[in-house]
Amino acid sequence: MNPTDIKKILSQSGIKKGDTLMLHGDAGISTSIISNKKNKLDIIFNEIIDYLGNKGTILIPTFTYNFCDNKNFNIKKTKSQLGLFSETFRLKKNIKRTSHPIFSFAIYGNKSDYYLNASIKTCFGKNSIFEFLKKDKGKISCLGCSFYRVTFIHHIEQSFGVDYRYIKKFKGNILYENKKKPIATEYFVRNLNQSVHLNLELLYKYLKKEKNLFEVDFGRYNLITTQSNFLFDAGIELLKKNKYALIEEKCL
Repeated sequence: MNPTDIKKILSQSGIKKGDTLMLHGDAGISTSIISNKKNKLDIIFNEIIDYLGNKGTILIPTFTYNFCDNKNFNIKKTKSQLGLFSETFRLKKNIKRTSHPIFSFAIYGNKSDYYLNASIKTCFGKNSIFEFLKKDKGKISCLGCSFYRVTFIHHIEQSFGVDYRYIKKFKGNILYENKKKPIATEYFVRNLNQSVHLNLELLYKYLKKEKNLFEVDFGRYNLITTQSNFLFDAGIELLKKNKYALIEEKCL
């Protein structure tokens, strides 16, 4: 596919100019792009940014779990542990990174400052970046990766209060411009005494039925998109009917 096809695909997926987009992705999608340029991921990012326009915002996860093992988090230098897709975007010019020591995001666009003000004292709870996204009615997309990649699911689980996860506090330091800031953040972790595995089939089918999820071709890959507030409401509704609606019940 040609880079010029990307904007058409974004439009078909329900993404509009001026939207806020939380994007999960896999570097393999770069193989779909026909171009002589070496960095095809950068071509994709530039097309998305251009499509969203001056009022749009893009957030890409740059998660780092080393903080859970007593390692410091350096906002500028700590690499994303989510692979080439994430790290390539983090290193682009004019990208800002949130200071959450575990669930950081690389951000570009109009609402960067809004998301940079999200709480770093919680991973998925009140005033987390995920709650900010829900209030902003931002979109969530999976580009070349599974719907299961959507971390926002844990915000739904914590908001509902599922019994297979619990709050665990992690402490450490954030490093930025030669300054060290001690921080403690609450992480809604899964209970390791239970073999819990996500199962989002019910949620996926529900969103499709309600026409709140778009799935379109992106070369030989897929682009899956939903809206965060619709996703949240659907998840809570399913959990009210069955508190294990988002996992494999047989694992408990």
